[in-house]
Amino acid sequence: MGKRNRATMLPINLPQLQNLIKRDPISYKQDFLQQYRHFESQLDIFKLKPDEEAEEFGRLITFISQVAQCYSQETSSFPNQLINLLSECYQILNPNVRRTMVQALVLLRNKDIIPSITLLSLFFTLFRARDKQLRELLYSYIVTDIKNQNSKHKNNKLNKTLQSFMYTILQGRQQQQQEQNNVKIGGERIDSKMGEDSISAKKSLDVCIELYRKGIWNDAKTVNVIAEACFHQISKIKVTAIKFFLGSNQDQDDSSEDEKEIPNIKRLQHINQINKAKKSKKRKLDKALSTVRKKEIQKHRAENFNFSALHLLNDPQGFSEKLFSTLTSSQYNDRFEVKIITLNLISRIIGIHKLVLLNFYSYLQRYLQPHQRDVTLVLVILAQACHELVPPDVLEPVVRVIANNFVSDHCAGEVMAAGLNAIREICSRQPLAIDLTLLQDLTEYRSDKNKGVMIAARSLIGLFREINPELLKRKDRGKAASINLKDFKPLQYGQVRTMEQIDGIELLEEYKQKLVRSENEDEWSRWEIASDKDNSSDDEGWINVSSDDNQDINVSDSSDEEDSKINENENENNDKAKKISTLAMTQLLSPADFAKLNELKLEHKSEQLVNGVKRNRSSTQDEPSDIVDVNAITGPRKKAKQDYEERLESIRAGREGREKYGSSKGKKFEGASTTNKEKARNKAFMMVIHKKNALQKKKMSLRDKQIQLTRQSSNKKRSKK
Repeated sequence: MGKRNRATMLPINLPQLQNLIKRDPISYKQDFLQQYRHFESQLDIFKLKPDEEAEEFGRLITFISQVAQCYSQETSSFPNQLINLLSECYQILNPNVRRTMVQALVLLRNKDIIPSITLLSLFFTLFRARDKQLRELLYSYIVTDIKNQNSKHKNNKLNKTLQSFMYTILQGRQQQQQEQNNVKIGGERIDSKMGEDSISAKKSLDVCIELYRKGIWNDAKTVNVIAEACFHQISKIKVTAIKFFLGSNQDQDDSSEDEKEIPNIKRLQHINQINKAKKSKKRKLDKALSTVRKKEIQKHRAENFNFSALHLLNDPQGFSEKLFSTLTSSQYNDRFEVKIITLNLISRIIGIHKLVLLNFYSYLQRYLQPHQRDVTLVLVILAQACHELVPPDVLEPVVRVIANNFVSDHCAGEVMAAGLNAIREICSRQPLAIDLTLLQDLTEYRSDKNKGVMIAARSLIGLFREINPELLKRKDRGKAASINLKDFKPLQYGQVRTMEQIDGIELLEEYKQKLVRSENEDEWSRWEIASDKDNSSDDEGWINVSSDDNQDINVSDSSDEEDSKINENENENNDKAKKISTLAMTQLLSPADFAKLNELKLEHKSEQLVNGVKRNRSSTQDEPSDIVDVNAITGPRKKAKQDYEERLESIRAGREGREKYGSSKGKKFEGASTTNKEKARNKAFMMVIHKKNALQKKKMSLRDKQIQLTRQSSNKKRSKK
């Protein structure tokens, strides 16, 4: 009777039928075919009214997708039926039914019933649906599926097909959008279709960026697909693409990284212990350890991509010219923030690829005013776009405009410092951008009362001491530059600085020499031990005495000694001034050598911080970076003075967790010992009954006891006051 009831309930209870089919597909095949015929009839009815909820139809879709692998021949047309229905009616479908159909297709894809390219092409089309939850579901699945497809090896066929599909989404709709922007009906724009296409393009762009950052699609084709989005008509898509290119290699997810062990902590602590204990020494040690910790964490982090995406552009010159032409066109109506980041991208491309875009510098002159909004970013953009191939005739007017508008006595100190720092950044990339007269006028601010202006002017002097001290006044050249002025040759137009050696290579050479010496000492010590054992019987009883015949008597003149000392001192000074390692020219450095080199450089910097060794700027001049930091333009700023309320808040914050100020009399501290009187009170009476005090207390009269109690009570009252 139980089996009959279960058989009658199977057509209604689909989860139970699903469970039974997975256990025994053959026995319940007829029940499945009955449900499948019911699905086909419901499908024909649903196509007549596709906007209905149709809960029963959704349950049938879920049921068939769960057991489709058991009846592959019978359900061969089921995936195509769902795909066709979604492709035709995805905008008018009920959200619940649409999400059920998408989840069913994902389940069929996980069972390898549907090819990946078919499903992903459909999902990119479904990005146009006005359903945020559905778009998030599609986005997460697309990224995960492409990642799984490329986990073992690159699936080039799938990648190229999807990249071409995304390129058509980002490029093919722009002309259609421009036409629809010009069409109006009753004074209102037709923006419904444009909204659907823009949503699809935005999500497709997000997929490309996410896959690039995960290292799955890190090729040039992906970069150029994203580059096409920089010319999109929708500002949101354009900004997303531009911000992707402006992102640096150091953008990391800090939440997924744990701190590693700090290298050579014991050595640094030992240095601090053997020296005289001082608070300043301890502070230097703590600062050095924090620096080492940060550097070590950054070294072990996995980079999002190997190098900047700007290096993978097919035509950097054409891309920057096209982007600049759209920026300067009369139809450009984006916000000022979008214009700034677009200019920043153009300057970054110009600086990295050493492009020549002469109109770009004259265009920036209109924004070089102290009252201009985000003027520090404009100065950063101008400095990034400078390099040694830019003609000096183009940069000289720009530098003179900065000097006239920013570096003058009627400007504030912060404005003057920003102008001097901007000129320094420009001249570090193109030393010929400034003339003799202007440079000597700017160096007069080296003794200005404002500290920021003084630092900026002195940094400009320090720069030209290295790149071209001839332009400086004689008193500003410095001792080292004046000595080497005869042999100094300034860079001409188009010349590039060459690096003499790898930074820190002398540390690696010294480390390898120590290893070789230690190995040789070990070999000699083993050889001596072995030889002693072998020759112990032969040499027994013999004593080696040094012969006087082999000793030479050297007689030297005092003048010769002085000359030799002078020559030795000169050689030592020359070695200190310029020490070039030959390790990189005689050996091939392996990745392990470079890893050890980074470790040695880290140790050397930490030791310098602990020992207080300052960096010699003249001996180690860094090459100008492709990216200019805003702080390099603004310079150091003086901390604003706190008012009364801020001082009180800082005082209260310092008192948190601290005991109240007062005398420590009567307070008991943790770990403190008790007095003898307190110990005597806690002793048993039989241990102190024979004591003198106890015997006297026993013999006291009533009057003496009253006097003692009165004295104790008065003492207690006096102590409370």
